[in-house]
Amino acid sequence: MKSKKNEELNFLYLDEENEENTKKKKSKKQKQLNKKAQHIKKEDKKINLDNEIIIGVTKLQEDKPKRKAKSSKKINQSIAKKPSKKEKKKEADKKSALQNIQKNVKRKQVKYTKKSMIKELVKWTILLCGLATAFVFFMMSPLFNIIEITVKGNSFITTDTITSLSKIEIGQNIYKTSKRKIEENIKQNAYIEQVEIKRNLPNKIELNVTERKTTYMLEYANSFVYINNQGYMLEITDKSTDVPILEGYQTSQEELKEGNRLNREDLERLETILKIKYSAQSNGIVSKVNRINIQDKQNYILQIEEEHKTVYLGDASNLSTRMLYLKAALEDTKGLQGEIFVNGDLGKEKAFFRQSQ
Repeated sequence: MKSKKNEELNFLYLDEENEENTKKKKSKKQKQLNKKAQHIKKEDKKINLDNEIIIGVTKLQEDKPKRKAKSSKKINQSIAKKPSKKEKKKEADKKSALQNIQKNVKRKQVKYTKKSMIKELVKWTILLCGLATAFVFFMMSPLFNIIEITVKGNSFITTDTITSLSKIEIGQNIYKTSKRKIEENIKQNAYIEQVEIKRNLPNKIELNVTERKTTYMLEYANSFVYINNQGYMLEITDKSTDVPILEGYQTSQEELKEGNRLNREDLERLETILKIKYSAQSNGIVSKVNRINIQDKQNYILQIEEEHKTVYLGDASNLSTRMLYLKAALEDTKGLQGEIFVNGDLGKEKAFFRQSQ
């Protein structure tokens, strides 16, 4: 029993010693760590003038030689890096070679684009030519052969006459007809003033004509020359028509041909005659006038053959007043033959009637 107790006591003692030893070791380690920490703090408190800037304190002049050394290093480096003449030539050769390559590439691109454009143009021209030829063949087909010609607007000239003048043939291709030639052919007739040609596809033609109308006649030998309001000579015939006859005209006999026009002097007189006609028409006496003498522009003479009267109208100025006097004179002298004078200055003179004996 004693031995056991002694062993237990020994164990307890050993344990206590071990604990003391471990505590001592820990205290030593802690002291070493504290010393290291203090040493680090002291070093941190020291001022490093190379790395830090302190406010209010200028840097030491030791920096200047360092900067100078740095700049001298840079200069030396730049001097060392300067290329030689050979290197410069090589670089210039490289640049020129690159430029030549770029130019060649651009030229090839331009040539390629030109070739492609030419190919496209050739392709489209061939296509268009093919379409055009096909269209021409289609227009020349029997589908467009003329089967009918109609004429409109004619009253005096017959349809057969206008059709024969046009020289259009049934069975002819509608596109082979020239509108300009058709118009020229039809206008050979002096009665035709205008022609409008219409192609009613696929195979019909319509001719719309405007005719001139006979308004006066000229006596020529034993025949009559029909003229219209514009002085065009429409027809020379031995038959008279119910229009007034113009006497005393100045146009020569050589100029009296169908399709021709009165000369300039007669055209000027014709303008005055048209004014006389419209004034007489407004007074209801135009149908009574059978002949008009236009030889003297200062004194136009009207013949009323039904009443065997001659009217001296003067220069045709103040026509409305002169026509009123003429109308009154005709009403006052019904059944009497003679001459009516309304050619004076009606403001100062009066119109009068002179009976024939």
